[in-house]
Amino acid sequence: MELKAGQKNMANEPMYKKIYEDLLDGIKVGTYPPGGRLPSEKELIDMYQVSRITVKKALEILAYRGCILRKPGKGSFVVFESNLEKALQNEDIMKVEEISGENEPEASSNQIVGVIFDSFDISFGCELLKGVEYECRKRGLLMLFRCTYGSKEAENCAIHEMIQNGAKGLILMCSQGEVYNETVLELYMNKYPLILLDREMAGISLPVVTTDNYHASCELVTKLIEDGHKKICFVFHSFMNTTTVKERFNGYRDTMINNQLPTDESEWITDTAKNLPNGEEDFLEESESYSKLMEYIQNNPDITAYYAVDHALGMILYQMMKNLGVDKEKTIAYFDGFEENMDPLPIFPHVMQDQYQMGVEAVRLLTHRLRGDAVTGRENIPYTIEMPK
Repeated sequence: MELKAGQKNMANEPMYKKIYEDLLDGIKVGTYPPGGRLPSEKELIDMYQVSRITVKKALEILAYRGCILRKPGKGSFVVFESNLEKALQNEDIMKVEEISGENEPEASSNQIVGVIFDSFDISFGCELLKGVEYECRKRGLLMLFRCTYGSKEAENCAIHEMIQNGAKGLILMCSQGEVYNETVLELYMNKYPLILLDREMAGISLPVVTTDNYHASCELVTKLIEDGHKKICFVFHSFMNTTTVKERFNGYRDTMINNQLPTDESEWITDTAKNLPNGEEDFLEESESYSKLMEYIQNNPDITAYYAVDHALGMILYQMMKNLGVDKEKTIAYFDGFEENMDPLPIFPHVMQDQYQMGVEAVRLLTHRLRGDAVTGRENIPYTIEMPK
């Protein structure tokens, strides 16, 4: 029997391609909505009566194209709406045949990329790094990694070392401070493939993958106000002078003003130190910063909520409040955290960034840069607001 024009010869179509197209159709029509979970590998194996290799290949094509995220141990999830629209528009340049080869690329032919973080810990950075590493491995990229711990000198050294060792592109979480790193500016001027992560360089049109920190902060503070909090203290680190922290602060300030609630510098704590992730303990109980913060909590009993700029600072505040016996009377809001059943903090209102997707998206954009495609602008990865049950 002859096939009519446009009709697929299903008998000759590889099974991985059929599974890929079935899942893609399901994503397009909403059977698998943005943020939703696809059937597991085992479920797909049972549905199509094929091998794990065949199912895995179909899922990897969807992931490579940017339609889904594959999270080891958790499953495959459709990306959120804004990213999905872009992925579906890329059909003409993302041919299945280009990424469906049976064999992994030879290690000797893999491109090297550099990944530089300012810092990381279990509440922010580990999932981000997992996303970067997973996507690099799936795309045949060899990853070099360095952590600078806030030092511009260490950042410079890491950049130069990586380029000298053959890195063809970089993913960079910039060190903090007002003054931009001249090495980064030079890379920008020379059109070196570079993707910023978490924080942008204001006034510089480098592509950045981050969170909409301003609106996330507005939403978080709104939740606190809806819960009856009138006086909310914003707490952050003096050295964290980044666009990310400024956006969170501006969201806090604007939401307070829009709700006609008083906010002034007496309700901002801006000079705290923090434990550095390399083990240098700066925030000790006998330190000046610790004493000042304890004294502030004691002297301001009318402040019922503290908005910490990150989870680590939220932990410090919570421990202080426990020591003072006021932990049941106060609420602590913050960004990021652990999985709920592992978090040492009680469940307070907080923003959870999708760090894993941020890492995956940064690698995807860098891949486009390495191919010579133009990549500009800011990519905001969706977040969620977690509330006490």
